[in-house]
Amino acid sequence: MIINNVDFDVTIKEAIAAVKLVTNEGWDELIDIVENIGKSLASDVAFVAKKKLSGEYEEMDAKVFMEDQKTVARMRLRSIAIITLKIAEQIWNTIIKVFNTAINTAIGWTIL
Repeated sequence: MIINNVDFDVTIKEAIAAVKLVTNEGWDELIDIVENIGKSLASDVAFVAKKKLSGEYEEMDAKVFMEDQKTVARMRLRSIAIITLKIAEQIWNTIIKVFNTAINTAIGWTIL
């Protein structure tokens, strides 16, 4: 998915590679959830971009929406029994670090 010249398929691959550097524990199960979270984030960005274009969202609305999505992603990571809360948080921080610039560039606002 490309939004405002940002290729989120590439961003997802970069996030997966970055997470693999954090942990190999339960990788088969983990790669699926990381990819799923990446696709969800890309979908969320498309939604926010649409709302921005229509004038329904201002920057603060987008920030609040993405904060909610971050909470959902954290809960999804924590649901994987094989990883600890500490590892889940490290994984999330790694994912969002990769996505941060991509999301802010695609939207044109600093929302993360």
